[in-house]
Amino acid sequence: MWLEAWLWLGLARSLILTVPFKHIAPHLGTHRAESSLSLSPEEAIVAREVSQAIWRAARNTPWKSNCLAQAIAAKRMLQRRGVSSTLYLGVNKDAAGELAAHAWVRCGEFWLTGGRGELHYTVVSTFTEE
Repeated sequence: MWLEAWLWLGLARSLILTVPFKHIAPHLGTHRAESSLSLSPEEAIVAREVSQAIWRAARNTPWKSNCLAQAIAAKRMLQRRGVSSTLYLGVNKDAAGELAAHAWVRCGEFWLTGGRGELHYTVVSTFTEE
């Protein structure tokens, strides 16, 4: 699964650098929707494995695997396994007053990438499967 995560991170990074987000967004799921907080035991295992694979792979890429690349990679890996999740996009102002953005993924009650972004960022968009 680590290799799959590494490949998805590379693809996600390439897309982020070359494709306008408006063309990426439709592939992330339904806009302004959220997934269920409940998971089956099997789905929880898959979520944990995907999270660990993304975490490990992101630290071993020769490119910058930022929060958006990690969120897109995790979302796609979960979609391929039939596990619903929500990708969140949030914004806030940093210490210098500059706008800062963050992306994270929730699957059930678990935060797979990006930590508990909702604690520090205002959610501006969500994407999930129906």
